[in-house]
Amino acid sequence: MSILLQLVIILILTKLGAHLSSILSFPSVIGELLVGVIAGPAVLNILTGTTFVQYFSEIGVIVLMFIAGLEGDLSLLIKYWKPAMTVATLGVIFPTLSAALLCALVFNFPWTTSIFIGLVLSATSVSISVQVLKEMGRMNTREGAIILGAAVADDIMCVILLGLCVAFFGSSGSSDQPVWLMISTKLLFFVVMLVLGKWFVPKFMSFFSKLNTSENEATGAVILCFGFAAIAVALGMSDVLGAYFAGIALSETKFKESLALKIEPIGYAIFIPVFFVSIGLNISFKGLQNDIIFIISLIIIAIIGKQIGGALGAKLFHLSWNESNIVGAGMVSRGEMALVVANVALGAKLIDQNHYTAMIVVTVVTTIIAPLILKIFIQRATKENEIATNNINEVKI
Repeated sequence: MSILLQLVIILILTKLGAHLSSILSFPSVIGELLVGVIAGPAVLNILTGTTFVQYFSEIGVIVLMFIAGLEGDLSLLIKYWKPAMTVATLGVIFPTLSAALLCALVFNFPWTTSIFIGLVLSATSVSISVQVLKEMGRMNTREGAIILGAAVADDIMCVILLGLCVAFFGSSGSSDQPVWLMISTKLLFFVVMLVLGKWFVPKFMSFFSKLNTSENEATGAVILCFGFAAIAVALGMSDVLGAYFAGIALSETKFKESLALKIEPIGYAIFIPVFFVSIGLNISFKGLQNDIIFIISLIIIAIIGKQIGGALGAKLFHLSWNESNIVGAGMVSRGEMALVVANVALGAKLIDQNHYTAMIVVTVVTTIIAPLILKIFIQRATKENEIATNNINEVKI
């Protein structure tokens, strides 16, 4: 199938899937994810994860997180950094320890393999949660700020733990860098992002906007988006993290409003739908019947571990239970970070191909389920707020 035909099919099916999801009162992202499952190798095999899909999906998730940063509120992120760190920490501890103990004690895996499987489940992909938060008007709330901040902290913890585990347990030659150097480059990333975001980005945009060409501001923003993503990769971090920081930096400039109107159509018209479809394309049901109990157990732990860890972390900072559950649900989705950890574990020979496939299935399933859980808790919180508002109005009357 040609690249152009693949793109046509993906765009048609994702819009139909999103439309059907909206009719059924599901987040639109659910329909787009299920398009990948149904049209992919798992069911109809119309679409496959080609190089074209891989590249477009990578651009899609980068643009999605850039938009999330652009529409974010830096003051909220700074205000809620303590609960975000707490949520991230508990959200790593609960699923990692639970999965490691399950694998070692129930399924008799070696402890090294068990720890790495637990580490895969500790990763969070906030890109799916961002889409639901945007759809339901919850991006710039304290729950949204905590989720975004916790996802950033979660990525840092996951990368550091990954480096330590590979260094101590991986096969020889799986990592040429000493642990201290791996951790140092991660910390350097945040210093570079801070310096560039505060001093370089405003001056760059001011200069670029004065050029005598069309769409200067949008082009400048795209350059910063992919430039920051490239810097993140060079320093051993996720490209989406770099794009998110580029968006946050631009959100503090006078170009914020105009850029949001220009960048969103680029992302949502082409690249972002391909990203959501690509997640579903990763799933396959072949040869999984022997691991079905193992997979179901991990899915349960993956969901409950993040939900409890995230909710308890938020509750410690006096959020209501409904708000705390929104935070927990926002941390459930896995994605690119979990896939990175699984790939590293496979390369370091800490998990075999069968268990790698099982982890891919767990990642995809939790990513599909997470938006449903998040929407349920958002609706509960909204209803609770409406009841409280009505009670206040009655008392005034």
